[in-house]
Amino acid sequence: MKKIHCCLFIIPMIWASCSYPAAAQKFEFIPFAGYQTGAKITSWEGVFHLKGGMDFGAAMDFGSQSYKFELSYSRMVSNLTYTANNATNPVCDLAVTYASIGGVADIYRGDVIVPYAKIALGGTFYNPTKSKVTNEYVMHFDISGGVKFRITDHFGLRIQASLLLPIFFEGMLFQETTPPPGEGMSTKVSGVQGNFTGGLIIRF
Repeated sequence: MKKIHCCLFIIPMIWASCSYPAAAQKFEFIPFAGYQTGAKITSWEGVFHLKGGMDFGAAMDFGSQSYKFELSYSRMVSNLTYTANNATNPVCDLAVTYASIGGVADIYRGDVIVPYAKIALGGTFYNPTKSKVTNEYVMHFDISGGVKFRITDHFGLRIQASLLLPIFFEGMLFQETTPPPGEGMSTKVSGVQGNFTGGLIIRF
């Protein structure tokens, strides 16, 4: 199901990017760093708490001046605790990685300042470090906005704020309805994080 959703999103983006003449297309590499907020993930009996911290990553943009296709990666190392029955216990150190694919659209193209919006989807990887706790992988949506500052034709700055929405699979759901019996998939949005970064735009 996840593969189908990704294909439905990726194909129009590739088509839109390729529909522009090659001379009009630009490639940008954007290393960035910033702060990622903590998160709360509810379980059957308690709550997992993920501490906020510094994150770093990079993005690659390709497309026309106003619309671009983006691949992005970010990573944060934090620690995870679990609270149940009014008691909080450490679980493990945890690396949280977001890898996504999406589209960026300029809202207004000024000579120096360019505000933009972004929407993307991808995978969230929860990887315990120095622990036997198993890894966890879920899908996420990324809704972002920010401002690009053009310094020269090849260099600029980018400030971005993102809302990261991981989607956890909770199992299959079977219901007795009339008619016929119904079934479905139960999911929830949990572990929501905010991400605030600054980056250097290197334009080719």
